[in-house]
Amino acid sequence: MILKRKIHKSSRSLRVSEVIRKAISAVFVKNELPIDKSFKFPINVTKVEMNSDLKIAYIYVTTHEEVDQKVIIEKLNSCKHYLSNQVTSRISLKFAPKLIFRNDQNINDLLNFEKLLSSEKILKDINKK
Repeated sequence: MILKRKIHKSSRSLRVSEVIRKAISAVFVKNELPIDKSFKFPINVTKVEMNSDLKIAYIYVTTHEEVDQKVIIEKLNSCKHYLSNQVTSRISLKFAPKLIFRNDQNINDLLNFEKLLSSEKILKDINKK
């Protein structure tokens, strides 16, 4: 039998993740990323999760524009070194965490759920009661 590890979130990891979220958001607001074209749309940092030893930061990003999510992650990964330097200059930790960017699927799931609820079949079932 294989047991899943439970992620224990300490108050320190929650504080560090919030500090990193604010720092990376401040960098995104400046929109001075060293890529071929800067983003002309806002990138939102929805959450940051830290691993247990606070050396890896999983940064969940999303945007409201109709852009392929893989393109956003590729662009952010291409300027990861710059982002890491900017974040470490804004925070004071013993170790600079490694930044790993991921798409936040919760918003897409919410939009799909909203579409499902507004479908004709669901509306007919609601009106029957």
